[in-house]
Amino acid sequence: MLKDFLSITFYNLSQRKLRTFLTVLGIIIGITAIVGIISLGISIEESIYKQISRISGDTIAVMPVTLRPGRIPTARDKLTDNDLKEILKVDGVEEVYAVIRTIAKVEYEKEELTLSINAIKNLEAWKNVEIERIGLAKGRFLSEEDKYVAVIGYDVAHNIFSKDIEIGKKIKINNVEFKVVGILKKAGGVLASLDQSIFIPISSAKELFAEELEKGYSSLVVKVKKGYKNDDVANKIEEVLLKLRKQTKETQTFTVISPKFYEEVVGSIMNTLTAFTSAIAAISLIVGGIGIANTMYVAVMERTREIGILKAIGARNRDILFLFLLESGIIGLIGGLIGTIFGVLFAYSLGFLVNYFKVMENVEVVIIIKPEILLLGCLFGFIVGIIAGYFPAKRAANLQPVEALRYE
Repeated sequence: MLKDFLSITFYNLSQRKLRTFLTVLGIIIGITAIVGIISLGISIEESIYKQISRISGDTIAVMPVTLRPGRIPTARDKLTDNDLKEILKVDGVEEVYAVIRTIAKVEYEKEELTLSINAIKNLEAWKNVEIERIGLAKGRFLSEEDKYVAVIGYDVAHNIFSKDIEIGKKIKINNVEFKVVGILKKAGGVLASLDQSIFIPISSAKELFAEELEKGYSSLVVKVKKGYKNDDVANKIEEVLLKLRKQTKETQTFTVISPKFYEEVVGSIMNTLTAFTSAIAAISLIVGGIGIANTMYVAVMERTREIGILKAIGARNRDILFLFLLESGIIGLIGGLIGTIFGVLFAYSLGFLVNYFKVMENVEVVIIIKPEILLLGCLFGFIVGIIAGYFPAKRAANLQPVEALRYE
């Protein structure tokens, strides 16, 4: 029986090739866009995860603000030396450094700009983290004996000012002269802000940014000992700080950020973005579904007499319904198959353009095609075909044999 239905279906589709092609085209465009966009979104997410793993594999940050993926930051608070001391006692913590972030006027060769300034406490710990995470392009890191010296980000040295800043040159921060002793390598990607930052000892900040010091540290960065899991250490740090501050998870005014937290944030953003763009792409699927419905209504009108003959020789309503649903489903399935193939090509094309135009600096996007996405593309096309063809098929099934045979 199924073989007969398939034979009739493919015969009817072959009799109106142009109409079938134009009907399928809407489904092809929709599935191409959805498969391509979802695959690109997954690939970008995976590429960002890899970079996060590389740059923060053994570090944890503590921020004086309540952060939750997908929510607005709330409940600002201070991070103090007491917090730093307690964190150092946690099992699995190797060392901790503190950062005070602010902005200030920076002058070089009579050119003045407002840039991000990072005052560092525990410079040895900072050096140990950054030498692995970014590294130096030139010069050296800051040391505890330093005062009016600075390490600058790659863009500060080479791209922000009209002239390059070399090692040994002098810059002014809030009219105080600092000697440049080091230039960081280019970070890019999720650490791009470091390329436009300047790093100075906390001793200098005490004279320049007294008000900022009163607000507490902007963040504490923890280096995890080898052999310990980041998430386990992060949980211990959170427990210690909650106890120290006499807070609960509902009232806490800080956030312990491990690589897992970054992954949750990136995942939340990428899922929202992918869902939004896929929803836009799905509009063409709706158009394709309308095209299938229109084609099937015309097919019912053209084949009214054929339907009457089929009923006269014993075909039941459900047989006619199944025949027309099968036809609309196959139209959708063909569109889904072709659209999935084009969607893969579209994803690789988008990936090439993202990398070629360096849309995501220092992040190489490698396209990942997941089998479930391919299956979803084909299945989605088939389902759209079935849904679009249901009412025309129902109309065909409800035709009275006598009236259908009279139809010319």
